[in-house]
Amino acid sequence: WAAHHSPRPSSRWASPSVWWRSGINMALAVVEARPKPPTTLAEWKSKPEARQQMAAMVEAGLHVFNPDWQKYGQATPDSGSGNGRGKKYSTSFRETTLKIHGSDEQITFPVQTCTRVSDLRQAIAKTCMVDEEKIDFVVKQGCRTRKQLDNEEVARVVTVKGITSFKAERHKWPHPIGVIGAGYHGLKTCMVYAKTGNYNFVCFDRNDKVGGYCWITGANKTSKLQTEFGSFHVWWGPDFADTGKCGGYPDCNRGGKWSIWPGKEELQKHFHYAAEEFGLLPHIRFQCNVSSMDIVGDKEAESRYYNLTVDSLTGGETTQVPVSVMYNYPGSLTRNRIIDYPGEDSFEGEIRYGMNDDTPYEKLRDTNCAILGNGAFAVENARTCIENGSNKVYIVTRRKNLASPRLPCWFVHQGPVPTPGAFVLKMFEPMYEKCGMGDPWKYWSVHSNSDRTLVNIIQNSRFGIGDVTFLMVAWGRLEYVQDTLKRCTRHTLHLTGGRKLTGVTVILKALGLLGDFEVDKLHKMTELVGNFCGGDWRRVLMIDATGMNAANFTTFSTGIGTTGFVIQNKYLHDFPKEFYRMQKLGLLSQLPRHKSELDLEKPAYLTDVKFAMSASIIVEGMCPKISMLQARFPEYKYAMYHHAHGLDRTLEVVREEWDRYQKEWEDQGFDHEYVPYPYTREMVDGWFKAWSDLMKIPISSDGPPKLNR
Repeated sequence: WAAHHSPRPSSRWASPSVWWRSGINMALAVVEARPKPPTTLAEWKSKPEARQQMAAMVEAGLHVFNPDWQKYGQATPDSGSGNGRGKKYSTSFRETTLKIHGSDEQITFPVQTCTRVSDLRQAIAKTCMVDEEKIDFVVKQGCRTRKQLDNEEVARVVTVKGITSFKAERHKWPHPIGVIGAGYHGLKTCMVYAKTGNYNFVCFDRNDKVGGYCWITGANKTSKLQTEFGSFHVWWGPDFADTGKCGGYPDCNRGGKWSIWPGKEELQKHFHYAAEEFGLLPHIRFQCNVSSMDIVGDKEAESRYYNLTVDSLTGGETTQVPVSVMYNYPGSLTRNRIIDYPGEDSFEGEIRYGMNDDTPYEKLRDTNCAILGNGAFAVENARTCIENGSNKVYIVTRRKNLASPRLPCWFVHQGPVPTPGAFVLKMFEPMYEKCGMGDPWKYWSVHSNSDRTLVNIIQNSRFGIGDVTFLMVAWGRLEYVQDTLKRCTRHTLHLTGGRKLTGVTVILKALGLLGDFEVDKLHKMTELVGNFCGGDWRRVLMIDATGMNAANFTTFSTGIGTTGFVIQNKYLHDFPKEFYRMQKLGLLSQLPRHKSELDLEKPAYLTDVKFAMSASIIVEGMCPKISMLQARFPEYKYAMYHHAHGLDRTLEVVREEWDRYQKEWEDQGFDHEYVPYPYTREMVDGWFKAWSDLMKIPISSDGPPKLNR
């Protein structure tokens, strides 16, 4: 997909209130969500210190006992009810210090006096992912020590035996982690492992450098990133910013290191820069191909591993590489859909495909071009044609897809929580109206209620993102033709509806891309179960899922989605007991499944965005700890975006480009009145206020307070 990135549906982060909270506040949210006791909690809630202690206990996995609950076993002066039986428990708070036997590591946190050893031992076992029976609590009693019993109250100072740390110990696999593909997803995976100090991985790629098929082969020389650099840079994420590597937050301001919308060459440079910064290059084997995979051992046994046959693409030897875990990133679509139309041999012009630099750049000047298809690549090729001197471009499409202007895209990406689809379409309106693109609410892919407050956008391709698309339409240099090609004659396209497009000398086909059945063959699989090849959780696969199906939008790019995918699967591979726990609860039976569809030329691994969204939601729903690992995403997303390319800088660049195009076209002899840029600072300020009121989360067009200058 090269320069085009899918809107990620936001259902996985459906609750803005939970998304926004982190740390102690998230624990408080858990406390609030628990069933209310029969009597009021007002007394406790009026004491901030008690509330924080409650939250800390919940974060530690402990139960909190409310004093009101005891009234059901004790007669009260107010009601005279109660059976008069039952022990009175002390619910006051105190601190307990736990020390690791034979280590200096210790932790101190609040418990209630009535907290039992069994409760705390269970919480520690769950956190450290060890068997509860292996943990003993030892206390000093006079000049001797003794083991505490499960029904005893936890002592103030306890020595814990049976664990070596209060942090869960990552599983050590006997063989390296295998990563197939050194594009965006593969690099991100290697970086996540490297960041935790684990360099026991090997990455394989067919190219002679990092960047992957999309930005080395698939992208044209004129391709640009359609989303902003902040949403795409490969070191996206708060944990990476903490390292300070690659400069932390990217700098796309005037005089900064990166462009907001970089081209192919700059993006390849950014991939290499990250690989060097994180020390990945010695662990990547370039110019090779993983041609086969064999499972060694029982395919259900933890001791199994995968023997990879790796062929050199430069005449070297074929080698066998054993790996314990596989991450496979084949790219979703790597082959052009080939469709031949009647009369092509008599067209007497250029008929090419709009990727892999197949475009005849030198023959575009002073021509009319027709682009068949209307995905993001079609929009990209329209810009390429105009920039290379074409007079007019037709996009011939069966149905006209929504495109996104740049500022709404930027706004979605800086938002700490998902932006509702109705809000997105409202932001689209000024650009659509100014440039004669119609009412975005009436496009075929939009499904809304009558008052336009709720909307779901479903289409088979991603948004084409860019202001120049709309400007070309406004100037009459780009025309969308909703029809299909019937046949060709010399320099003419005959459409099914009867219209003829004459004077066309270049046809670029952007009719979609196909997957590669060799990926299914490599894994010997007939179906993909969630992200697991053939249901094997140690062989995970990710593509840039096709299409769009969303009511709320977290991103139009890949940064946050890829980061979440790697975090999710690495966590399971680091702590296999979590997967086995989920497996016993029926995880595999709940995950979506996709079998190959031969009649559609669709391999099993080629899934859409709804499939990917469902798989992620189910796994995270069964393992809340994975969501906790992403708790800092909202604040990071908001702060990083305003640091990397804040509103004023973004407005400056989009206006400069908007005016530059019009000046160039005027100099080329095209006559049209000046079209003012549809968005103003005041308009965007209004978006921030409206969004804050709607979502009940205050955000500012100047970014977080500490960034305000």
